[in-house]
Amino acid sequence: MQSKALLRCRVVVSALLLPTLLSVCSPLLFPSPAVGQSAGKVSNQSDPNEKDFTLNWGDVKSRKGSNQNTRQGSAGDRFSELRKQSAEFYEGLVLREDWVDSARNRTIPVKIYQPKTTGPWPVVIFSHGLGGSREAAGYFGDALRDNGYLAVHVQHPGSDSSVWINSIRNGRVKVGQGDFRKNIQNEMKQAMTGENLRARVDDVKFVLNQLEQKNSVAGPWYHKIDMTKVGCAGHSFGAGTTMAIAGQTFGVGANKICVADPRVKAAVYMSPPVNLAGRDAKALYGSIKIPGMVMTGTEDNSPINNNSAADRIIPYQNINAPEQYLVIFNGGDHAIFGGTQARNLGSRDQSKDAQYHALIYRLGVAFFNAYLRGDETEKQWLKHSSKSFLGNRATIESK
Repeated sequence: MQSKALLRCRVVVSALLLPTLLSVCSPLLFPSPAVGQSAGKVSNQSDPNEKDFTLNWGDVKSRKGSNQNTRQGSAGDRFSELRKQSAEFYEGLVLREDWVDSARNRTIPVKIYQPKTTGPWPVVIFSHGLGGSREAAGYFGDALRDNGYLAVHVQHPGSDSSVWINSIRNGRVKVGQGDFRKNIQNEMKQAMTGENLRARVDDVKFVLNQLEQKNSVAGPWYHKIDMTKVGCAGHSFGAGTTMAIAGQTFGVGANKICVADPRVKAAVYMSPPVNLAGRDAKALYGSIKIPGMVMTGTEDNSPINNNSAADRIIPYQNINAPEQYLVIFNGGDHAIFGGTQARNLGSRDQSKDAQYHALIYRLGVAFFNAYLRGDETEKQWLKHSSKSFLGNRATIESK
């Protein structure tokens, strides 16, 4: 039974929670099944966590060019109707499983977007932001699946939604008492640690190990996964996780470490966090050798780690490897990337989020097509035609 504090939280959260936190409220308001309860369960129905996902698919087209307009009614009704009427967009399966890393005694929840095609599928691992969950960026997982990728969205215990949910359940943060927003921010900051970042990296590596195993033994994924074509993407703290996987170094001198995973061939960083702490940016990011795309927005500021929109471009400026891209969405804030299911709870303007999502996944899919599948047409589109596609909605540059 939910506590009175949690029930009151539903009422006041819209006025109090910071925009970056709003992108992860859905696990509290529309809980996922308990651990173990749905492990391995296959579902192609509408996700209950998406019932408050306000959509406007007027500008979104499927592979075959169909165009579905937003209908009247609740967001959940429109979402369900779109799924029924656009088979190309929502073909395949959604699986929620809980994978156990026995070596670390750690359970890793995953949400898997499995294509309907026979494979072998290239893979993209997605890492959520601080306080998020495997439900983050569902629009991106759908787009990847629609284009034949196996998308695996990983949930990271210790820096996921449990951080702020437990702070309310345990009474460390009380609804209606003190500065609720600031108190939640402080709870979130406590989870943004080097220890949690390293645990996140190990989560991604564990998931890749699991995929290799499932691809090599008898079962539904036997020889259906192309582990030579693996990409990684993430938002905020998840972008930091992705940068670590891509090769960003940590520490200085004798304590300098690199935890890059050579299986990952290309990466997308949405709102990457920047914490130089006196270190040289070129030394920090110069060890990244794989193609990458940094995405940010002109309003991409975060009170959690005091990063400004200007800070977000530092990784792009200091990665020396070729085939790097920088995308800046005009008017885009830190929350546009998370694919929120509870966006209507916030005070921020959410009316253009679906249009941002359409741009994000068009660029993201083109990038992975170019650098995982070796699609030269998509590469040329990114380098030469994407500017006209984006118009005044975003800028893109490459090096």
